[in-house]
Amino acid sequence: MYEHISKTCLWETIRISRSFSSLSLIVYNLLVMRVVIVIPTYNEEGNIGKLLDLLALELSDIKGYEFSVLIVDGNSTDKTREIVNEKSAQYAFVRLLKEAGKEGLGSAYIKGFDYAIKNLGAEIIIEMDADFQHDPKDISRLMAEIDNGFDCVLGSRFVKGGSIPKEWAFYRKFLSIGGSAFTKIVLGIYDIHDFTSGFRATRVKGFIDKIDFSEPLSKGFAYKINLLFKLHKLGAKIKEIPINFGLRDRGNSKMEKSNFLDSLKVVLLIRYKESQSFFKFLAVGFAGLGTDSLIFNLLRLTSIGSKYSSAISGFIAMVITFLLNNSWSFSDRKIDSWPIKLKKFSLFAIFSYVPITFRSWLIGFAAHRVSDTFLVVNFAFLIGILIGLIWNFTVYSKIIWKKEKNG
Repeated sequence: MYEHISKTCLWETIRISRSFSSLSLIVYNLLVMRVVIVIPTYNEEGNIGKLLDLLALELSDIKGYEFSVLIVDGNSTDKTREIVNEKSAQYAFVRLLKEAGKEGLGSAYIKGFDYAIKNLGAEIIIEMDADFQHDPKDISRLMAEIDNGFDCVLGSRFVKGGSIPKEWAFYRKFLSIGGSAFTKIVLGIYDIHDFTSGFRATRVKGFIDKIDFSEPLSKGFAYKINLLFKLHKLGAKIKEIPINFGLRDRGNSKMEKSNFLDSLKVVLLIRYKESQSFFKFLAVGFAGLGTDSLIFNLLRLTSIGSKYSSAISGFIAMVITFLLNNSWSFSDRKIDSWPIKLKKFSLFAIFSYVPITFRSWLIGFAAHRVSDTFLVVNFAFLIGILIGLIWNFTVYSKIIWKKEKNG
């Protein structure tokens, strides 16, 4: 009898213990965020083992997170994969993802993101190089800013306290600093200083999981610019922390010769994709300007005179630009219905005649106060065109071909 009671108590204790263990596991999973550090490699046998040893030490001191390290290897021809496999047997947090070939840094990261989210449950993804140019000790600083509520934290070389190697050649320093400045101006993002930082921590939910990686603008180094631009567009709270960007510990630099041109291409493509309607509008505007200018200069030689010639040439150019804008510049908002088209054209004409009227007045004023010569009246004509360009694009995109909100 006593033996039966003892066994019953033992099993009940085990059952309660298991219940508490399951509950603890649930609480742990709710409180502890999964972080995956994605590290692309290609022939890094001299670095990868040492890096994983250091990461094991550093990550053990960062509480509140469950870390995994995902090595994405681009078919290394040395012993990189063998070393990673050895370390994965030693450290449970190490994983190896094998690529069929070396497809570029951007491609490796995109595959790593996909694997980390689908197979490792990543909630935070850290991008990091394998060559010790990124200091493992800075991971805790990245995570501290994630704890502070930021969605993307960049290890920046170009904020106060950050640095690039003094040993770098002048051309490389110029390309790094000048490239970020160029990107800042062209993309119009002035609160970010290091657009090509390869050391960053980013939230998955609401950010990385919202980005379409199926058609990347670059499979190389410049993917970083496009990713950062998309995060900024999604409204991510971005923080830069200073880092000292080091020299490679050993081995050859993975910097590709085409990085500069690739980055330039990506920046210009982003700007074009974001402003396609404007670039098309400019092209149509030049076509209209050519028509307008030609007719104006022909008519001004007749008895009509400069002032009224501008009004006539402006009207003809206006009809042509309406048709071209409707069929090409704003083709995603094309007006097909003729009743609506006539209504919109009436608004188009009214609004378009505001800068035309101003331009005609300006030309008349210049001809009267200065002289009615080719140089004077065409200079006034050009000023009127520039002012009209800003006015017209604003009105056309916001009123005539206004984007309809879904839902």
